[in-house]
Amino acid sequence: MTRLLLLVMLLLAVGLVKLAEWNDQKVSFQLLPHKVLVLPQITLLVLAFAFGAGLVFMIHGLSDLASWVENLREGREEKRSEKAMALWKRAWTEINRSHLPQAISILERLVTLFPDHKEALLLYGDLKRSSGDYVGAIRIHRRARVFDEEDVRLVLALANDYEGAGRVEDSMALLREYFKKEGRNREVLEFFRRLLVKNDRWEEALSVQTVLARSFEKGERRDREVSVLVGIRFEVGSLLHHQGQTEGARRAFRGALKIDPSFTPARIGLAEAQIVEGREKEGIENLWEGWERTGQTLHLVRLEEFYLEKGNPDAVLSLYEKALGKKSGSPGLRFHQARIQNLLGMEEEALSLLEAMEGDASWGGEFYRLAGEIYERRRQIEAAIDSYKRILTLDPSSDQPYVCKSCRTFYPGWSGRCPACHQWNTVIRTDGLLFSEAASQDAGPPLHSSAPAFRTAYQEYFSGPTPT
Repeated sequence: MTRLLLLVMLLLAVGLVKLAEWNDQKVSFQLLPHKVLVLPQITLLVLAFAFGAGLVFMIHGLSDLASWVENLREGREEKRSEKAMALWKRAWTEINRSHLPQAISILERLVTLFPDHKEALLLYGDLKRSSGDYVGAIRIHRRARVFDEEDVRLVLALANDYEGAGRVEDSMALLREYFKKEGRNREVLEFFRRLLVKNDRWEEALSVQTVLARSFEKGERRDREVSVLVGIRFEVGSLLHHQGQTEGARRAFRGALKIDPSFTPARIGLAEAQIVEGREKEGIENLWEGWERTGQTLHLVRLEEFYLEKGNPDAVLSLYEKALGKKSGSPGLRFHQARIQNLLGMEEEALSLLEAMEGDASWGGEFYRLAGEIYERRRQIEAAIDSYKRILTLDPSSDQPYVCKSCRTFYPGWSGRCPACHQWNTVIRTDGLLFSEAASQDAGPPLHSSAPAFRTAYQEYFSGPTPT
């Protein structure tokens, strides 16, 4: 190879000498006013070739240098990635072994070496929160959000951090910002909804729940979310009613009933708003319609209270007589009739009715207490003692007039949402019965079914009327 190159160079040298002999012309270049440079033509030719060759070598040299630098950088990055992956695997190994302090230590080293490792920052913050270090978790997750503000995992993680640290307003502000930016992640919306409901922010919760419910296709999950939507609408109505905004309250209650006509809390709330506004006839008709649709005596008890407040006991007696005319076999209605008779001083009639129906159902403490009080006033002491003894055989925790049919928690008064399990439309009147009997009475068919089915109702609410 060397001999060949020497031969080529020798031949080129001979060629240049011959070219110089054959081309002895010269070219003059005036470089300065009094300076002229004279060069042979062959010299110009050689210089031109040399300049071109040098330019080619320079371009290729720079390209090779750039390739070398890029390979060096890629090599270093590959080593960094391998190191990061090794630390990441070690951290998860410690987590799987339940060695959280060791995992936190490894992740701390990882994010120190690689400050932009978002996954490591997310996990590191989560472990900090799980260890009770909410301040540290907030700092780390906020640092991670610098690299990606839209990552919903980081939004949820930071919201959890704020809530754990007792900074609920900061948590809601973060979620509110996400929601305003057209955020539609269901998990984030569910978290935001829960936080709003927990803190009684009902109007804002309604906006969030509407979006969440509409995000699901028709089916069981959407049914559950729409049920929550109905409950939140009821709470908005209750809030407005307590603030004296009865018109807004009526709209909220009607909105809930439009989706679910059998939602008793909204029915009662609407009737109360109408009565407050002086539209007593509408309120009375509304409560009666509610009882006909659902069979729940809550509506009748509210009517009873209204008539007694108005000083119209005859209307109360007529109320239960009218109801028994439609459901003559209802032991709960007959109990309420006896209770009202006793309240109005008709002890003999009440006692006679109670004695007649004692064996017709499984009665609870309210029934036997009423009978015992009447016996005691009539000085029938043995009968009174016998009634009170019957109460002692029952579960003391169940001796209340209202019960949640979902979690079986008993209450002395009614509420639209169970304070124990936080479900809406589950607290019913026991009507003097044991829970199992009261629940079966509540589950009975309505007197008429002119209202559309719940599924049809919410389909119309979200999508317009169903084509026929």
